[in-house]
Amino acid sequence: MARLKNGILGGITGKIGNIEGYMLNGEYIIRSRRRKSTKPPTEKQVASRQRIKAANHFLHPILEFAKVGFEYIALTRKSRACNIATSYLVKDAIEGETIDYSKVRLSEGPINTQDINASVVKEVDNLIFTWTPDLSYAHGNDHVMLLAYTPELNEAVYTLCGAKRSAGIDTLKLPDDSWKGKTIEIYLSFKAENSILCGNSLYLGQII
Repeated sequence: MARLKNGILGGITGKIGNIEGYMLNGEYIIRSRRRKSTKPPTEKQVASRQRIKAANHFLHPILEFAKVGFEYIALTRKSRACNIATSYLVKDAIEGETIDYSKVRLSEGPINTQDINASVVKEVDNLIFTWTPDLSYAHGNDHVMLLAYTPELNEAVYTLCGAKRSAGIDTLKLPDDSWKGKTIEIYLSFKAENSILCGNSLYLGQII
């Protein structure tokens, strides 16, 4: 069943025969209904499905972070943030089912992150992030986004609106016992204070 929006000339949502309609970023989209193939998958299709499976597994605990990080790009491309995050992982950071965490991108946008000199150290159950403070009017009020991910547990802790870029330092608290001895992959990005603009995320390495 489908429903007409805004009368006979409006968009539809739902299924009618062999077509289906839905809304994407404020626009109505109509496409042919997808049908399940009865053909056996090719080697390329199997490999593609393995990469997508690995990407979805990785993104599951950090989906909120990725939605914020790719919101601006999703709007410009008329897509969904989670789709862009998945696509980037599949194309650039996954071989087979193995993720190269140094190539992972968790945010994308025009905010400049060059010469930021970001680094991280672990102190007890805290990660201490530092970077070159930006005191400019244009970017001093950007907020840092921090994320730590452990592949062994497929868990993450993060902050979406941390300290201001002008501060040059922020802390991310780790879980107490469950993460001890685990490898932690670490990322940093910046988001504008009053808009959806972000910068490309930075991989800061791994800590045990």
